Parts: sequence; C-alpha cells; structure tokens
Amino acid sequence: MKQKKTLSILILVLAGLLALYGGIRIYQNAQDDDSSDKIIVKKLDAISSISFQNGENISFVKEEGTWYDQEHKEYPILQDSVNDLASSFQNMEAVRKLGKGDALDDYGLKNPAYTVSVKEKDGDTTTFYIGNAAGENYYLTVDDKSTIYTVSSDIVASLTASLDDYIQKDTFPTLSTGNLKKAVVTQNGKKKTYKSDNDIDAIAGGLGTFSFGDCENYSVKESELTKYGLDKDSRITVDITYKDTENDNKKKTITLYIGSKDDSGDYYYVKPDDSDMVYLGDADVIKNILNP
Repeated sequence: MKQKKTLSILILVLAGLLALYGGIRIYQNAQDDDSSDKIIVKKLDAISSISFQNGENISFVKEEGTWYDQEHKEYPILQDSVNDLASSFQNMEAVRKLGKGDALDDYGLKNPAYTVSVKEKDGDTTTFYIGNAAGENYYLTVDDKSTIYTVSSDIVASLTASLDDYIQKDTFPTLSTGNLKKAVVTQNGKKKTYKSDNDIDAIAGGLGTFSFGDCENYSVKESELTKYGLDKDSRITVDITYKDTENDNKKKTITLYIGSKDDSGDYYYVKPDDSDMVYLGDADVIKNILNP
C-alpha cells in the first residue's frame, strides 16, 4: 500500500514536470515567433549625420560623440533629442510590409511629406521617405522606393519639430519675496538697489513673473548686440541675488540684460549675461521690473 502511494506521488510529480516543460517550450516558441514577426526596414551602424526636410531643412552632424547643427556649430543642441531622432532611424522597424509594385502616388510617396537622409560612419547614406497617414501609422519607403511599409506615427512626431525645438534654451530662476535677496538695476549709469523688505516686495512682482520668451538669436555676435539695444552702452543691467530653493537654498546670482523693444512694441530683447542667446521678454512684465 505504501509503495503504491509513493508510486502515485512520483507519477504526479513527473506529470507536473512534463506540464511545466511543455509550458516553457510553448512560451519560448511564442517568443521566437514574436522575434521572427519583426519587420526590419533598415538596420544601420553608427550614425554620423542625419538631416530632414519638413518645410525647413534641418541637419545635424556628430563629431566626437557630440551633435551639432551642420550650418551653425555654435548653436547649443539638445543632445538627447537628436540621439532619440537618430535611434529611431538606426533600427527602423515597420508595422506592416506592403510589398513591391504599388503606386507611390496612392501613399503620398511620390512627393513625400518628409525626406530623411541618414549617413553612417563608413560613409553609406540611406534615404527614408514618409508619405500619407495610414490610421495611426504612416507610409514609408526607402532609397529606391521599391518596397512600401507602414511605420509608427512616433517616428513622424520627431520630424514635425523645428530647429528651435532642438535648441538648448536658458531658464530663468523662480523668484519670489521668499527667496529674492537683492536686485540692482543699472540704467543710464545710475544704480537703484532693492534690498529692504518693502523694496523686495515691490520688484518681486515683476521678477517673479518674468520668463524667457521666443529666442531671436541662438548665438549672437558682439557686433550684433547694437541692433538689439544690448550693447554695453545701451543695455539695462539687472543683477539679482537669490536663494535657490531647489538646491539647498544656496545663494546664487544672475545678471539679466534688457535691450530695446522689438518692432511690435510688445516685447523687449533680453539676454542672460552668461549666454549668447537673445530672447524676447514681455514688455509689461519688464515695465514692472524697471518701475516696481
């Protein structure tokens, strides 16, 4: 009786092991099937440049691990954004392969909405063409346009960006009566210092709502400052001392230059002291800084 019970247990254990083995095999096969179902449009080696047309010609080159704007290497480029763009074309996967012989006109590929040229380190260049939307996807073809695919709309999202979206912008600190310690405004050679509680309360209203607007010049030259009213003899200087509430309340300083108004009169040209970029600043906000 004891031997029969032991044998029954062994049979059950064996059956369980066989079922487990079968499940693992099915899972592995499913994984293999998923891998084989991937439609690879193009797999490229290390990318040295990428350019695209979306109504604007945008081109980036990579040198010693850093991305630059091809025409203006002095522009500060958002490295992660260009890396993401390049990665999406380096290992291009399709949702569906439509095959050969279809009319390009039917898919918006005869005159594509986007043309992307990708160059590898070895010098080989691949050109991607993106046409009409196909539901949540887009039609795409490569090089000789012999085969048409559909690809995720995520790929197109990065191509709708302008060069401005790939530029690393300056940020203005968050200021209030709680962390603003002193402001010195120098205009026409005269200085006005705001340090007392009442003075801080007054000027914090303007500084607390200030932010950099659209960028007018990504890398201004010294000779160009005059046209913005930002040359040394014309500009207004605002020296600010504050506590950085996001960094252990460390005391920091920032200098803001205020130039002339733009043609609309709604904005001033402004520039941080440690930046080569010229921005627009709201005229009403700046008025509250200069006349609190």
